[in-house]
Amino acid sequence: MLKEKIDEEILSAIAPCSMFCSTCTGCSYGDIHHHAKELLHLLEGHEEFLNQNLSERYRHKLNEYKVFHKKLNKLATSKCGGCRNKRANGCCIRGCVIPDCVEEHQVLFCAFCQRFPCDKVNEKIYSKEIIKKWLDGNMEIKRDGIISYYEKNKDKPHYIDYVK
Repeated sequence: MLKEKIDEEILSAIAPCSMFCSTCTGCSYGDIHHHAKELLHLLEGHEEFLNQNLSERYRHKLNEYKVFHKKLNKLATSKCGGCRNKRANGCCIRGCVIPDCVEEHQVLFCAFCQRFPCDKVNEKIYSKEIIKKWLDGNMEIKRDGIISYYEKNKDKPHYIDYVK
């Protein structure tokens, strides 16, 4: 299937591989980034409050808060702009071939390619878990369509499949 008209919201939320950018910790325009920035805003002055008001008995809580704040700040300053616009500098899959491949085949998702599934997605670059997510996600897109896939998965936690 050649490039078709698909809502920008869907294209920015879902990478060509079928994984959701919008729920990834690295995505500069995703949900985690957005909520981390909001939380940082709501917590402005909290460290100073703790510093001034914690009794000696609870001073260790200040250090715990500083660690939390540092991680929250990292989530709020994520840098990945997505592979659709060639700005996937935060992607954890180094050497990913999918963005160039879908462009070469003039499709928006692997599922729309006549060669899907192909052997370009293999264990030389991708983990078994990533290959499974790629295959399952694209099979679902192929079977149910991209809009259905988006609606079903848009609020699913990005890393839920790693929970044992």
